[in-house]
Amino acid sequence: MRILLGGVPFGRNNVGDEAILECVVGIVRAECPGARITVSTDDREATAARLQVETVPLFGFAPPYRRRDMIHALRSHDVFIWAGATGLSDYPEIPVEMLRIAQAAGRRTVVWQVGMNSELNPAKYRVLPGRQRLFLQALRAVTLGGFDAIAWEERRRERRARRGIARALDGADLVVVRDPESRGHVLACGVTRPVHVGADSALLLESSVAPVFNPEAARLLTHAGPKIGVCVSAQREIAGRAALVASLDRLVETGERRILFIPMNPLTDAPLMESLRAGMRHPDRAATLTGRYDPPDVLAAAAAVDVLISSRLHLLIFASIVHTPFIGISRGSKVDHFLSAYGLRSVGSVEACDFDALHREVERLLAGKQAFATESSRIRQPLLQRLAASRHQLSAQLD
Repeated sequence: MRILLGGVPFGRNNVGDEAILECVVGIVRAECPGARITVSTDDREATAARLQVETVPLFGFAPPYRRRDMIHALRSHDVFIWAGATGLSDYPEIPVEMLRIAQAAGRRTVVWQVGMNSELNPAKYRVLPGRQRLFLQALRAVTLGGFDAIAWEERRRERRARRGIARALDGADLVVVRDPESRGHVLACGVTRPVHVGADSALLLESSVAPVFNPEAARLLTHAGPKIGVCVSAQREIAGRAALVASLDRLVETGERRILFIPMNPLTDAPLMESLRAGMRHPDRAATLTGRYDPPDVLAAAAAVDVLISSRLHLLIFASIVHTPFIGISRGSKVDHFLSAYGLRSVGSVEACDFDALHREVERLLAGKQAFATESSRIRQPLLQRLAASRHQLSAQLD
């Protein structure tokens, strides 16, 4: 059986996406041992070597790819698996098209542990500044405000996207989302087939035993005092840089603590976090994990700190695997969805972070590490049970 994994921008330097991929490959191998697995990725050579899979180009994402190659790949496999991440809200039109092509060719299709935010990606479904927005503003002015053309156009785009999601998912052989909140958002699109709740595949990631970090980060991790991991996404930066840097300074002001910046994208997050470190009063009390690391290495870094702060979902997931206390800064409802399973709330959003609440939460978690680990271990079990149940459903589709 030939199985194609895609619908996610694999090979684009996102550690979270690569963690998902590594775990999905392991799941498919376990449930269908004889399968020939192909991955749609932008890093074909490294992916093939690391995971022992076949590869095809990254379909659906810029830069331009050849659509006929995508159609050929989908038709030449027996099963297409939309392999995770938050594409139902971030970029639904891409995997939805892939699902529809595979379905039209009579291939089996699976939506596997995909998440959905409460709103669709504003960059795609809002009318952004430009000629169209100017035209729609003029139309609203002509009607003396009686017809809000911008709001009408945004509703039209969103309705079309949600209808497309419903059609593609109703045609799938198996639909599994990663949390109950995503299921609610999917059903609100009008999906009528059963939508099962699993859990993020990356929960199965295993840590590197002896990771080798860059010298500055390695030295910081030998510090005897508390170490705080921090990840700030460059995709949507935290507003109020001066306040953020002041908050980081406050965390290390006594000299007892250290901060390890842990990028989840080495090309974009790392430069941002290096600039934050440079702005601190004591940059020597912080270090950045620079260079490229496989997901198990980043998981080991998450295990090496005493508390972790992140606006990236998958670093929070990594922390949960190794039971490091974690604090989320919301970047779309996906972070809040994950935190809710642990009875936690974010300390605000990237647009409006509550830095005082962040400081209080760091103090609370540093004082209660063991209690957090105990509770984290308990909460992890039902997540793994949901994942195991959905694996049985996947196995039935791969017979």
